[in-house]
Amino acid sequence: MSNKWKKAVSALTLAAAAFSFAVAAPQEASAQVKGHLSKVQVIKKAPVYTNYKKGKKTHKYLKKGSVKKVKATATDTKKKVWIKVGTKKWIASKYTVVITTTAQRKAKSSSITKAANQAAKAANKATQAANKAAQAAKQATAALTTNQVNQAASSQAPAGSSWQQSRVVSLAKAQVGKAYVWGATGPSSFDCSGLVQWVYKNAVGKTVSRTTYTQVYEGVNVTVSTSSLQPGDLLFWGNAAAPYHVAIYVGNGQYVSAADEQQGVILATLSSYYWPTVARRLL
Repeated sequence: MSNKWKKAVSALTLAAAAFSFAVAAPQEASAQVKGHLSKVQVIKKAPVYTNYKKGKKTHKYLKKGSVKKVKATATDTKKKVWIKVGTKKWIASKYTVVITTTAQRKAKSSSITKAANQAAKAANKATQAANKAAQAAKQATAALTTNQVNQAASSQAPAGSSWQQSRVVSLAKAQVGKAYVWGATGPSSFDCSGLVQWVYKNAVGKTVSRTTYTQVYEGVNVTVSTSSLQPGDLLFWGNAAAPYHVAIYVGNGQYVSAADEQQGVILATLSSYYWPTVARRLL
């Protein structure tokens, strides 16, 4: 396979990826979510309070999986984040994950158009390059003997991305001990999906979307077993289509995770009592 052909295939892949993930424009690293919160999803049964300032606990709860529009957000004296979901209805942010922000919603339409145009241009250039590369490859292959073909195929086999895996693992482990803050995307604090986005961006320059709901569709699916997992793989817990938590596998049955407000970013070991439901490979 010639270098031209490889470049053509890479261009086609990038073009398709640009269109597929156009709607998942990532946020820049920040200690808070950019833009006012628009919607959140409840990840476990959440008690409802009348107010975030020493409010009375009602007898009502929000069901796991329910989606709520955010009326307002506030931080109490203990620095806990609260979300207003209705009149005299407040819930703690630790029971939720961010689905969208108003900033993301406003940018979505223009992002789709811009990415689609870029993808179309890239696809057109890639097609032209692929046609030229295919012709060159055909001519080059005809001139090779059987031994030369075998040798060429061997030399062009993927060398893997162990250096990328190593950088992702090293940077992920370096975050252990930092604080968990709901909606945070680094570098001093993270939530689970914010940690994944920040590590991949700063370790290998790879853009990853912001939430578990979009990250679970990136890369390729991997069997969730210690024999199949590789360092850098993403592990997800919960519903396969809408997981509530994500972590970075670092090898030897361990993973790095922005767990919760009490634990922060931790290095943990896989357990049969808390086994991931999905794994994805981005490298």
